[in-house]
Amino acid sequence: MRSMKKIVSSRFFQRPATRTGWWSGLLAILAMVMLILNNLGLKPFNEMTGQMQPILVTAFDLIMLGSLLAAIVLGIIAVTGKRERSWLVWLFMIPVTLLAILLIAFSIEVYKFNHVRVEIAPTPDAGIERMPVIFDDDGSPDGTSALLYLLSDPRADVLVVSVSYGEAHPQVYIHHLGSILERYGYGEIPLGAGKDAPLAGNNAFPDSVREASNGFWGISQTNFDQKYPADDSAELMVRTITQSNKPVTLFISGALTNLAEALRIEPGIKENIAAVYIMGGAVYVPGNLKELDPDTDKTFAEWNIYVDPLAASEVFASGLNLYLVPSDATNQVTLSHDDTRTWRKGGSIPDLAAEIYDSRMRDWNREEIEMWDLETAEIMLNPQPCAFTPLGLEVVTAEGDTEGQTRVIDGEANVNVCLEPDGDAIKQTLEVVFGERK
Repeated sequence: MRSMKKIVSSRFFQRPATRTGWWSGLLAILAMVMLILNNLGLKPFNEMTGQMQPILVTAFDLIMLGSLLAAIVLGIIAVTGKRERSWLVWLFMIPVTLLAILLIAFSIEVYKFNHVRVEIAPTPDAGIERMPVIFDDDGSPDGTSALLYLLSDPRADVLVVSVSYGEAHPQVYIHHLGSILERYGYGEIPLGAGKDAPLAGNNAFPDSVREASNGFWGISQTNFDQKYPADDSAELMVRTITQSNKPVTLFISGALTNLAEALRIEPGIKENIAAVYIMGGAVYVPGNLKELDPDTDKTFAEWNIYVDPLAASEVFASGLNLYLVPSDATNQVTLSHDDTRTWRKGGSIPDLAAEIYDSRMRDWNREEIEMWDLETAEIMLNPQPCAFTPLGLEVVTAEGDTEGQTRVIDGEANVNVCLEPDGDAIKQTLEVVFGERK
């Protein structure tokens, strides 16, 4: 007669009856504690210094992941093979559930990314006087938000979308903007990409910034595989301005390289340019190079002017009707999550603008953030919140500590400068334009 081996099992309110069950429960508890510490920013060793710090942080992460996976595997064995039913064993279902939720969320994002619904752009009211605009940005997060604002405000008639040298590689980033325009029903707007270099010298944003722009800063909003036809920005500017039956306003929120090249190609386009609105420079305040390059000794320049000071110098001396929104103004106006939350009422375009600023605040661990290019776009369409001051400005092109500085000089004014913006009025207009767009 064969002997029957007794199967050891446990009930829900009992302790585990097997070593497998105990190990599963204890490893699940360890993994959850480590996950909580990690998500609360309380991970041990973060505040340490020295050569061992990265090793210990990596070890913590590996133990956390290993405990999580081991708890799941042992928990499945304990429940299915050992007939364990103890509550301690069932703790492995918590990480299983979390992983399932993350997998579902990831699958939804992948589906949304690969099945993007192309929207239809709204038809502007025929009674609104529209401003023909050429948009030229250097591939920045705030510049992209400025474009989204111009698409949302019926007063702007965007004729061209162009990318200049600066934060991004123009020939890469233009495809991100092409994807956004196609998605939201503006795929007919011509695209331009400038040369990936200044007119002279080799000033540049840090490689880390430019690489982040290649991937759209980790925001899953564009189709990275889709390519869009793009003309040379300077030639496209010349052609568009020449053919326009109304004077064109240029919005430039990056290096002035493309406009300077366009003026070199055809100086006569100045006759059909109504105004140029520029986000850049630091007039009476320190520059911002140290924010991205802490080791620099150059404290006078602002990045958009610094990366191509020769181009800025040529544009400042061109005689065009220039309106500058420098760091003096942008430092005074900030956004919070409460502000971006009101934009999300307006649909997909404002939602993307909000996500861009929200992601910057998260990445930089800040509760508020400057608007920069978005502020300039709002002022261009609605100048009342900032009384412009005519100033004589020159751009320092010589190498040295002051290279790229926008310096006040005696003589005739050549630039109108925003120095005292009304931040509340600007944010109120943004809330109306973004929040009411459907």
